Amino acid sequence: MKSPANASGPEPLAVSVRGLSYQYPHAAEPALNKIDLQIRKGDCFGLLGPNGAGKTTLLSILTGMLAAQHGEVRIAGHGLGRSAEIKKRCAIVPQDLAFYPGLTGRENLEFFAGLYGLRAMDRKRQMAESTDICGLREVLDKRAETYSGGLKRRLNLAIGLLNGPEILYLDEPTVGIDAQSRSFILEAIRSLKAGGMTVVYTSHYMEEVQAVCDQLAIVDNGRIVLESSLAELLDQQQKVFDLTLSQEPEESQLSQLADLGESEVHGRHLKIYLNSSPASLDSLIERIRSAGLEPRQIQYGMNRLEDIYLSITKRELRD
Repeated sequence: MKSPANASGPEPLAVSVRGLSYQYPHAAEPALNKIDLQIRKGDCFGLLGPNGAGKTTLLSILTGMLAAQHGEVRIAGHGLGRSAEIKKRCAIVPQDLAFYPGLTGRENLEFFAGLYGLRAMDRKRQMAESTDICGLREVLDKRAETYSGGLKRRLNLAIGLLNGPEILYLDEPTVGIDAQSRSFILEAIRSLKAGGMTVVYTSHYMEEVQAVCDQLAIVDNGRIVLESSLAELLDQQQKVFDLTLSQEPEESQLSQLADLGESEVHGRHLKIYLNSSPASLDSLIERIRSAGLEPRQIQYGMNRLEDIYLSITKRELRD
């Protein structure tokens, strides 16, 4: 259960990072450059960024797999020097499947529970809870190599829950699975958060982050380029007019619409980030037609988290 918030004092922190920097040997630039980050207890915190932005390095330091070089990091109230205490309170579910495919689900859970050093009674209880949360009861005695992609992801998650962590790090937990399995895992994450667990969630699926996260940070080039509550960020969104046109617009046509706001063009696809709300949708469509453009498909509303993310990190491909 979550502890009641103390209205007279600061909210308790699960993770506190100040001035964290890290540079790999022979690298021209630091992987992390003076990172400041605060994650509240009981929140689901989205950690976003392009490939190579520094997310993996940051997670590796927070979970004790990589030693910090510069800066201060406190996890569940403990400095990184108290690694044994941190490991008791944290778990990571990696993007790669981290279990033995030749073993059954039950055998995998028993093996990893043994690695955690759980006593017999604790082991039985934690295995049962992890199994129920991840919906594995019916397949426990089947070999993991026979599992579907979704079941494998759920077994990966169940192993991460065995030590009853206070802080759970999830690295792309739904990659490569079907919509039903993704929905099940997202609901499990909501349930864990409702029970008071802190979740740090990395994903390239913006709709997932928007569905489960309270706070988020965007990392790019080793720096935090945005940190905000999701609600505040979405409240500040612009209105967006998103059109598919009958033909590609010409520069002269776009110039007639410049007063509406900044625009992006990709072939016949035109997106306008409006400076202000129009008098009506009809008046907006009339402005488009008066510029000699004919809409074939129209979407109108607030820009999504993905739009905000791309505007901050830019659109060029990252390796």
